[in-house]
Amino acid sequence: MLSRLKVYSLVIVSIAVILFTSTQALADMFGFFNKQEFVLSAPVKGRLLNGGQGVANTKVVRSLTYGDEYVDEATTDENGYFAFTQKTIKTAKPSNMFDNESLIQHIYLENGTPEGIVLWYVTVSMHEGSDTLTNLLADLTCDIADKPQTSDIPIAEAKEHFFTIYGACKI
Repeated sequence: MLSRLKVYSLVIVSIAVILFTSTQALADMFGFFNKQEFVLSAPVKGRLLNGGQGVANTKVVRSLTYGDEYVDEATTDENGYFAFTQKTIKTAKPSNMFDNESLIQHIYLENGTPEGIVLWYVTVSMHEGSDTLTNLLADLTCDIADKPQTSDIPIAEAKEHFFTIYGACKI
């Protein structure tokens, strides 16, 4: 007959194995540890204007918020052109069925205020890649002399939805 200590040890080990395997199975099922590449922003190419004239040597900031904030900067060339590369992260958020966070894309000029001079601002609640958004970001023309506007752009991949974009860029 097994000693009492051996029985207790066997019970504890059995419970630990059951808890570990069921916890791991639940984590996998709900996507807690399933990290994958997620595109926060397609490449951005744009031109910064002031009254139709290119603005040279000006810092343009891109802030991408998806739980955490990711910030990078570009400087306009002598004709006002700027560019950002595609921004991709590894995250478990898209595969997590409990994640309901939206992605915020914000491109701006710093002016001492939290929002800056807004060139582009959009909240993306659809987490799949969007050709509509990619095409818009590939050719931005932003004139800071113009009053920022709000535009509702139909999403080609999901006609019943649209992107609401705010900023000084022509859409």
